[in-house]
Amino acid sequence: MENTSDKLKEQLQHLLLICNDGIEGYRKAADNAKGIEFTTLFTDYVLQRIEYANELKAEIRALGGDADNVTGGTVGVLHRLWTDIKYKLSSDEEHAALDACIEGEKAAITVYDEVLKNPEALTPEIAELIQDQRDGIERALIKAEQLLRVYS
Repeated sequence: MENTSDKLKEQLQHLLLICNDGIEGYRKAADNAKGIEFTTLFTDYVLQRIEYANELKAEIRALGGDADNVTGGTVGVLHRLWTDIKYKLSSDEEHAALDACIEGEKAAITVYDEVLKNPEALTPEIAELIQDQRDGIERALIKAEQLLRVYS
């Protein structure tokens, strides 16, 4: 039977995978963006996700886990959504990029919410960290939705 510490490490590693997928997706979006507003926005989100990933890595290491080799495994729906982002970005259209980012952010929020549903498995500090990251992702989602309305 899996102990609480192992379950927590697994959840944090899953969130780290999500952040890593977000870094890759937003990096691709920034590289393909034509307008400075979009390039800046996507670059800001790359930096945000790098910060989130570093925070998660620190917590994973504090629990005795390996945070440096979190690249494989089953990422499920979120991975497919970020793959879809990469595909949609091949058209170099900011509208498609925003659509894809919105899908990815919604999926990320769903995963963060699932982790937060079991607060007894989280330390108060980790629960606060995860909630703060989730809120940052939600702000990114709102900004992307606003831009989509402006540029539609």
